[in-house]
Amino acid sequence: MHVDADDQSLALWPDDRDFIGALVYARTHHRAMPPATYENKRRGEHAGLRLTLIRNLRELLDREELAALQDARSGGLTWQAIAVLLGVEYPGSASNRFDRLRAAAADPDGKRTPAAGRKLVAQEQAVADRERRTALAVARRHHQVRAIAAALLRQVNDLTLNEDAEEWLKSAGEILEEVTPTPTQQQSLAAYISLAVTEINMQASIDEAPPARTSEAKAALEAARNL
Repeated sequence: MHVDADDQSLALWPDDRDFIGALVYARTHHRAMPPATYENKRRGEHAGLRLTLIRNLRELLDREELAALQDARSGGLTWQAIAVLLGVEYPGSASNRFDRLRAAAADPDGKRTPAAGRKLVAQEQAVADRERRTALAVARRHHQVRAIAAALLRQVNDLTLNEDAEEWLKSAGEILEEVTPTPTQQQSLAAYISLAVTEINMQASIDEAPPARTSEAKAALEAARNL
């Protein structure tokens, strides 16, 4: 627009990546635009573009300020110290601003209030708590499955096996050798043992033989059936 208006000061136009500089230039040299008339509304359009740029810059600065506040808190700065840096009087004002920025970052079209920010934090904490409880449950479950799988593998010579059962038990044994199995391996261990039990029972039915030939093997197989 400034080029089209033959703005004589365009040599002062900043680098296109200097958004603040572009905004300052546009404000300072807005009179290069013809005044708004019925036929020509360039100055109004020019002001509208500046408002759009200001809104986008505010959103960018809000994100940067939120990140800085998060780093400041994790770095040990008190709300009192942050209040001084923000130029507000009370620590609570700084904390409220933090909450408002969090709310805005999570939902740009939602409420920018401290209550909305605190609600968001509570929701995030609830999700984190659920994930933590799930992880603990998976860990406890894996510990149980691991013990049952190891017991079954110790009785392998007294089980009625076929090739598939041997393959599933071998795969289970490989996971048992892992010091820190991945979540996928933890889930796979239970699946392998279940598949091995199915094959053992099926082969025993075909052979018309007991699936386990000793009391220890029977106990291990029964425990594996209940996984």
